[in-house]
Amino acid sequence: MSDGRGSILFVCTGNVCRSPYLEWGLRASLASARGPVIRLTSAGVAPLLGHPMSSYLLERLQTRGIDASEFRARALTEGMVARADVVLTASREHRGLIVRQMPAAATRTFTVLQFARLLRAGRASRSAGADLPALVTLAQQARGPAGASTEHDDIEDPWQHSRRVYARSAAKMDEVLEEILEHLVSR
Repeated sequence: MSDGRGSILFVCTGNVCRSPYLEWGLRASLASARGPVIRLTSAGVAPLLGHPMSSYLLERLQTRGIDASEFRARALTEGMVARADVVLTASREHRGLIVRQMPAAATRTFTVLQFARLLRAGRASRSAGADLPALVTLAQQARGPAGASTEHDDIEDPWQHSRRVYARSAAKMDEVLEEILEHLVSR
């Protein structure tokens, strides 16, 4: 697990679109909101090792003043999963793969949209500015009553699709990051 600050591991397929966008987007949002220091990383289940983030998403981050040009794709490892306080995947498929390969991570592995939905479901019992372990516990407790994960918990994979698909995927990621940020930062 983490060193006490908390850690989030974002996972997608190639680690060039969704997971690095989520990683870099949340890092910048936490910094600008003077939020908690959380170790953020990302990886892919079938990574394009060493490749930069997709140009469309990199440009989208740059328009917000976020320079993610140093990012390079990396492979998901069991060690990364073991060290993360929470693993947030782009899709149910990624979550299923991780849980099958590392059953001990099942209770702290969610799709990113599912995690936000579960935090919403448990909203009455949380306060803004909660620490990451408390939010993971809240999501775990809400998992049963809030219902099973559905296709609505997947972020569309924009890889090698049109700019419109990239824009739609990025808008969904921006929305979910804002929602998670609201739970992490007192405003």
